[in-house]
Amino acid sequence: MREFTRWMLIPVMRAWAAAMTRELEGLPRPLDVPRARSGGIDSDRVLIFGGGPAAGAGVLSHDLALPGSLARALTARTRRGAHVDVVPVPRMTIGSALAELEGLDLKRYDAIVVTLGANDARNLTSIDLWRRKLSAVLGMLSDDSVTTAQIFVVGIHPIRAIPAFNYMLGSVADRHGRALNRVTAELCATLPRITYVPLPAPPHPSPGRFRTARDYQSWAELLANRMIPPLESRRLAAGERDAEPTTPQIEWRESDRQRAVDWLGFISSDPEHRFDRIVTLAQRAFGTRAAAFIVTDRNRQWNMASVGLKPKQLPRVSAFTTVTIRAPGPLVVPDARTNAKFSHHPLVRGEPHIRFYAGFPVESPSGERIGALCVFDPEPRSEADVDRELLRELALMVERELKDRPKRLR
Repeated sequence: MREFTRWMLIPVMRAWAAAMTRELEGLPRPLDVPRARSGGIDSDRVLIFGGGPAAGAGVLSHDLALPGSLARALTARTRRGAHVDVVPVPRMTIGSALAELEGLDLKRYDAIVVTLGANDARNLTSIDLWRRKLSAVLGMLSDDSVTTAQIFVVGIHPIRAIPAFNYMLGSVADRHGRALNRVTAELCATLPRITYVPLPAPPHPSPGRFRTARDYQSWAELLANRMIPPLESRRLAAGERDAEPTTPQIEWRESDRQRAVDWLGFISSDPEHRFDRIVTLAQRAFGTRAAAFIVTDRNRQWNMASVGLKPKQLPRVSAFTTVTIRAPGPLVVPDARTNAKFSHHPLVRGEPHIRFYAGFPVESPSGERIGALCVFDPEPRSEADVDRELLRELALMVERELKDRPKRLR
């Protein structure tokens, strides 16, 4: 589009886009927690950030929108779990994207999916401004995420595929969107860890519906197919993520983790018996002598609910829970006496003489790992006999209780 023509059309396009956007404000939108999960161990952690497909317009749950659909699509291909968080910003433009990214904890994710540009296509954002601002956004994503994280930039889908914009001016926005996509593809091709993913119109439009769960499922399948090769290469390069994080990264995460523990107010609150039933269920399900939900504080770990474990608090140094919250998935110790990390632990050398241990990290409602749901026994066990998926489901039960925790206790 020639620059003079673009300038002439800008006022008309922006007025039209604003009017259409107001019409869309009454659409169904997800009302639940902006997070979706699919079953499996050693989960991939994904962030979806932006407008358009990220906002989930047309459905009432993120589980039916892109997060849930993407989580299930990834698990179907990897046989691992998937945790997908979403930060929807329906009115985001390339000019506001940097400010929206400020404060997000990008270092906790294995992959980041960015959806932006639909508003810029309708507003006829200049190509030069798009290129300059997008370069800054991609630079921030690279700098603020871990060096192994994969970043996927989703292209602008055809504007006229949205019923409210299926008019003559929608064709103008479509042409401009294609021009912006070309710039995006060129930039992504020059940067490591960043992949451009073109996004077509939904293949199964539903008359009278803005967007349906089927539309999000189609996009998620396409996105998952593009995400899997870089994610698998990342795991191979990282040695299946066995290496512990560097010291600066641990310290940076620890401050947020401790803030989450303080906010939950566990240490100053009365015992909460609803955790007892989950711990009892874990002890019975695994047939162990003991089970516990343990929260890691500054220099201590607190036994919040337990069966067969007497101490209310324990030192944090070399604690099983401390190691568990740093693990990518469940921590299973078949025999602690033969394990260099734990053989001298006071609970191994003395009561309750732990030999077998299995724990799964428990996250706060804001996503920080605050502790673990664990089972242990004085008799060693084979690692192959541990039902890791069951352990994960029990940990998720604790997390659901944390979400519903009365505010008076926080």
